[in-house]
Amino acid sequence: MKMDKFTNGVLKTIDKYQMIKPGQMVIVALSGGYDSLCMLYILNELKNVRKFSLCAAHLNHSYRPEADSDEEFVKNLCKSLGIEAYTRKVDVLQYSKERKISFETAGREVRYAFFEELMEKMPRSVTATAHNANDSAESFIMHLLRGSGLSGLVGIRPVRGRIIRPLIETTRGEIEKYCKEKGLTPRIDKTNFDDDYTRNDIRHNVMPPLIERGGIKAIARAARLLSQEDEFLSEYTGSVAKKLFKHDNDIVSIDAKAFNDLPLAIRRRLLRLAIENSKKEISLTHIDSIISIAEKGYGGKHAKLPGGITACLEKGKINIKTRCHTND
Repeated sequence: MKMDKFTNGVLKTIDKYQMIKPGQMVIVALSGGYDSLCMLYILNELKNVRKFSLCAAHLNHSYRPEADSDEEFVKNLCKSLGIEAYTRKVDVLQYSKERKISFETAGREVRYAFFEELMEKMPRSVTATAHNANDSAESFIMHLLRGSGLSGLVGIRPVRGRIIRPLIETTRGEIEKYCKEKGLTPRIDKTNFDDDYTRNDIRHNVMPPLIERGGIKAIARAARLLSQEDEFLSEYTGSVAKKLFKHDNDIVSIDAKAFNDLPLAIRRRLLRLAIENSKKEISLTHIDSIISIAEKGYGGKHAKLPGGITACLEKGKINIKTRCHTND
């Protein structure tokens, strides 16, 4: 089968990262915009090449006046291609207010919960999101400006569990060119032009001069190298944790002397590993407060972290209580 250079490039990315196995169902996260529309058509072309099935998932955020017509667009498009479409309508703004989180975070939580639910119903499935090289570079810059550690500077990973990103090595310009050449007419989300959203601000005001200097490829290369180092450090930390962690229900105990003898970077990673199931944002300040107690031998002193997590030094052990109990 003869295919154009762009489609062949996406196929190489899919094969390089072993994103799709024969016989799998690929759920396309389809908003109707340039990126997801391009991905749908590319995967529809490749499904017979790599022997996988295809369906689509669209979440109506109930936020913009065009949201319902976007949903109809997705349904009609999928019908014309003979692809089953799963849709869901959620009031994301209300969801964000109830949980006191940003609209962006709420939208992400609701979308991925929807994808997870669909994948549960389709055991041999993966969800393809349309993140591209520009998105990954923007994430890198966002985390850099927040003062993130190594784990935040790896960009967007090509594969995360059952989430795959077939377009992650393509640029936004290449995607838009593909859509125009194929005569595709994506839906336009006007909120993408609102610089009150952090990502949009980065995209419109920080990225252009970087892109002019070849920044997308340079950042991708740096993120790839940092990702490899992050993976090594994560594996090493995991092996150390197996030796040091003692679990007793919701308490993780760590020998303080052995802990203090470790390099600072590994101590920080160990603590993050101990509280990895926390649904709250745990900052470097929180992590270092536990390290300070351990270093200075403050027996009986507690460090309180978001989500009801507490840590204290008792009888030479750092005891981290990872679950908050409340009386019914």
